[in-house]
Amino acid sequence: MWVLGAASNHQREERALRYGFVIDQTACIGCHACTVACKTEHEVPLGVNRTWVKYVEKGAWPDTKRFFSVMRCNHCTDAPCVEICPTTALYKRADGIVDFDTDRCIGCKSCMQGCPYDSLYIDPQEHTAQKCNYCVHRVEVGLEPACVVVCPEQAIVAGDLDDPSTKIAQMVATDQLAQRAVEQGTKPNLWYRGADEANLDPLAAVSTNDGGIWRDPAASWLSVDLTPPSVTATSASVTPHAAPRVVHEGHNAPPRVVYNTDHPMPWGWRVSSYFLTKGIAAGIAIALAMSLLADAGTESAWARWGAPLVAGLFLLLTGVLLVWDLKRPDRFYYLLTKGNPGSWLVRGAWILGAYAAVLGVWFLLGAFGADGPVAALIWIGAVIGLGVAGYTAFLFGQAEARDLWQNPTLLWHMIAGAFAAGGGTGLIFALVFEVGESAEQAFAWSMVGGVAALGLIALAELMSKHPTRNIADAVHHMTRGKYAAEWWLGGQVLGVLVPLVLGIVFLSGAGLWAGALGGLAAAAGIWFADDAFVKAGQSVPLS
Repeated sequence: MWVLGAASNHQREERALRYGFVIDQTACIGCHACTVACKTEHEVPLGVNRTWVKYVEKGAWPDTKRFFSVMRCNHCTDAPCVEICPTTALYKRADGIVDFDTDRCIGCKSCMQGCPYDSLYIDPQEHTAQKCNYCVHRVEVGLEPACVVVCPEQAIVAGDLDDPSTKIAQMVATDQLAQRAVEQGTKPNLWYRGADEANLDPLAAVSTNDGGIWRDPAASWLSVDLTPPSVTATSASVTPHAAPRVVHEGHNAPPRVVYNTDHPMPWGWRVSSYFLTKGIAAGIAIALAMSLLADAGTESAWARWGAPLVAGLFLLLTGVLLVWDLKRPDRFYYLLTKGNPGSWLVRGAWILGAYAAVLGVWFLLGAFGADGPVAALIWIGAVIGLGVAGYTAFLFGQAEARDLWQNPTLLWHMIAGAFAAGGGTGLIFALVFEVGESAEQAFAWSMVGGVAALGLIALAELMSKHPTRNIADAVHHMTRGKYAAEWWLGGQVLGVLVPLVLGIVFLSGAGLWAGALGGLAAAAGIWFADDAFVKAGQSVPLS
């Protein structure tokens, strides 16, 4: 058996190491031996995979070809999964391997949103994230990863990229190789030789629902031509002698994925709901600060203790939703005890905690009749509230796999939503609390200004040129695809147009009912728009 280098363990520790993979797709026969070996070596449960083989079919019967590609973790030099992980459960070893500590994972699924390669999954038994770890238990004793050993065609090459004597270093230096998603800036340490573009680019082939490899053999397997493809060399890639991915011509039918693993959306309605609840919690203080600018004062029960109480309840609901969405909710406190300060999930927890403290002091002082401190606490709460509303934009910015979420206007969308939700909530509770005309007017202007900004931001995004196909496809899903009704009717009509009209009607002299109804519509619309945004961003395939 060939081992990873001739150096001893001690010698390997003394010099720099950078392990990686080269997968020779001209040799791969799609046998799944690597998948089975990986499952056996790591006791991977059914339904999930650390490594898997993707099948893409091109052409039409009888002129059909099938191409294979091995998918797995790329052990990136700049691994976004490590950056976004809130508890340092994911970490980069000195030898370049991106490893995982199951005991620190809280199951937040942030790493799955950060990885452009779809390489992480939630273990259905442990409820923690898992991925390929390069078989570190084997590498540390000089052995190859299990997938390399078992491959019958020696299509998987592993080794030290920084050792020029290794086969992998020589291949990277001299061969025509391609990589996946290099535009993400992850600097992946996995290369493909002779891979078809339709296999490596998840948007280059359409998905099918016709049974894939389980189809009638007479109509499928007998038509497969496994002749190794020829490489068409063109312009640059990422290696010194790089070639573009193999492109095959002469097949009229579009490329189609006939076998792949299932990758469900990691984040669902709980994340969309927490957008709204934290927006309301933050917006209440922001809207009250606007009322102070309108000389509303702090004499009302709403300003003294009602607002911090309601904001605190929505903040508590935000925390419940966040913990509920974790696969290991019993470990939620790891965000504070084992937090990664570089993750915006941890920074967000700090901001939420600071806001909770301000609301608590505000409520206590206001309930016991304090005057001057309440005004100061409202302003402090409004400033921190901007952070509560906006930090998620930076968290989504760390989700490198989702191009739609790398939106420079997302921060302003979140803040505008807080203004709208906070002002609308103030108008609703003005039906119960006597807040005064000045405060009511300020709340209405906060709501109207917020929803108007949301509408303008949405319009600007729709009219702008999308820099990547990933974004364009996600926007299509959101505005013209399966989420279009939710986006347009829920987000724009109910969430922008209706509260805008009702807010103006109230400001024109109508009863408080108009403003309160506008507040309800704004809250519902914000949820629909954010839900469509969250789901559309995850609807574009990554593998």
